[in-house]
Amino acid sequence: MVTETGFLMLSENSKTRLSLKDWVRHFLPLLRPFRRDLFLAGVAMALGATLSVFRPWPLKVVIDLVISHKRHSRVPFIGPWLEHAALSNQQILYGSCIAIILIALLSGALTYCFTRLLGDAAQRFVFALRGNLFAHMQRLSLHFHDRQRTGDLTTRLTADIQGIQDLLTNGAILMGTNGVQLLGMLVLMFWLDWRFALAALSVVPLLFLTTFRYTRRIKLSVRQARKSTGMMAALAHEALASIRIVQGLAQEDQLDERFEAKSESYLQAYLETVRYQARVGPLADLVASLGMAIVIWYGATRVLSGKLTTGDVVIFFAYVTNFYRPLRSLGRSSYLFNRASVGAERIVEVMNVQSELAERKNARPAPRLRGEIGFRNVSFEYEPGQRVLSQVNLLIAPGEKLAIVGATGAGKSTFASLVPRFYDPTEGAVTIDGVDIREYSLQSLREQISLVLQESLLFSGTIRENIAFGRPDATDEQVAAAARTANAAGFIEALPRGYDTVVTERATSLSGGQKQRIAIARAVLRDAPILILDEPTTGLDAVAERTVMDALERAVAGRTAFIIAHRLTSIHLADRIIVFDGPANLYRAQKRSYRRRLSLSLRQSWGAV
Repeated sequence: MVTETGFLMLSENSKTRLSLKDWVRHFLPLLRPFRRDLFLAGVAMALGATLSVFRPWPLKVVIDLVISHKRHSRVPFIGPWLEHAALSNQQILYGSCIAIILIALLSGALTYCFTRLLGDAAQRFVFALRGNLFAHMQRLSLHFHDRQRTGDLTTRLTADIQGIQDLLTNGAILMGTNGVQLLGMLVLMFWLDWRFALAALSVVPLLFLTTFRYTRRIKLSVRQARKSTGMMAALAHEALASIRIVQGLAQEDQLDERFEAKSESYLQAYLETVRYQARVGPLADLVASLGMAIVIWYGATRVLSGKLTTGDVVIFFAYVTNFYRPLRSLGRSSYLFNRASVGAERIVEVMNVQSELAERKNARPAPRLRGEIGFRNVSFEYEPGQRVLSQVNLLIAPGEKLAIVGATGAGKSTFASLVPRFYDPTEGAVTIDGVDIREYSLQSLREQISLVLQESLLFSGTIRENIAFGRPDATDEQVAAAARTANAAGFIEALPRGYDTVVTERATSLSGGQKQRIAIARAVLRDAPILILDEPTTGLDAVAERTVMDALERAVAGRTAFIIAHRLTSIHLADRIIVFDGPANLYRAQKRSYRRRLSLSLRQSWGAV
């Protein structure tokens, strides 16, 4: 089983191998709903490939019975009937032509059936796989996401799954039809003349060796290219998401060089793949030509000695030609199979990651919480031996507003993040209303907690959709009421399209204060008993800060609130203040020396404590 702490190393070294257990666990359940379609597609594929095997036989009948005037011709199923039927050469000729057309029509109809059935099943399978992978990624803990590159995860959702889709829609058809054709041709060749069959197939081992000797090398190259693709996507995502900083500091050239370095690794890996594939084709063609020469020489000698008919040689010639073609095709398409295999490996890497926050078996839905929050001997470590919190004991009464201040890196945000279970404490327990929060299901717990972060994160969509994000079933009246509480209704209604105004990807059309008020409206609409404010006024000017503070004062009314602050402006909302001084020490604001300094600062800011 892959752990979250080991996932980064696993991704860097790319050593995951798919086992049968992985296939059964992650992929087979997604194929079960399509087993009927897959069965019908398999039957149609087998019948179509079998009919294709019989395509040269009407020509053999014409050559043997019509052109060469033989008295009999070995033909599967209808051979005895042809020998005893009183048919003229004209009738045999017409019948053979009709047989060719019928075989083509039936093969075409069957090809349509299995291509349609297999294509539909493949698309729906990939749809379900992508949905499962995305859902799994969303539910992994922040400990996992803190250590991963977003661009690489996005590549797994897109390019890696696309590789599997290409294999299912194209590779499965190629493998199925060619496999049945090869088997059918082998049976009929040995049925006609086993000595001739052995002679014709004498070069097949050499062809296999030539075709598949590079398979492992191609797969290694594809795996390296996939890794490079993920790193390249991650760098591009980071650069474009921070484009203002990049352009503001005029560092486009630096990122160009870094991107080119990642792209160079990708280029070299794929060039190596191309080199290997380029070697396979000519070598396979050379070996196939050797096989054809053997067929022509041996067949001609057997015909001259009267052991075979000209039609038999035609069958062998057609089969050997078609026999080598599927093998060459499979060899040349090894890139398709290897790309899908590597993509599946990278998907299974993520699917095998188990979240540290897995729910207990007896977890129950949380009732409506009052908001009494307790920390009992809570310690926390991001990495073993590096404590961020140490033996924290604290009780917050329902409806109490707690301000959390302290130096950067002292553990303020980590402390608050334990309440919605973004992380679990290394030691001790966090309780709400006297119950360990691990006793509740994650979703029911987080449904009763609202967040307003330092960076107002808005999604692409309308302002109404952003406010209602935490409560999608809210009515327009409830959305407007939340906006009024957050002091956002004024500027929203002044926009040309009001609440239907579309927010751009990074909400660059809105000011920092406007984005923050929308985030506050989202938290208000959620109507949760617990509210976490993580430095909500950072980066705002004085006017925007006063507007946001007024909105926050109304938002925290009647709720248990955590107010994380570097600046003193938001502390006046608090009933109590705690101070983090270093990663292992928690002090209360009643500590005399600190309280005097804090009170003096507060008086200077507001005139009173």
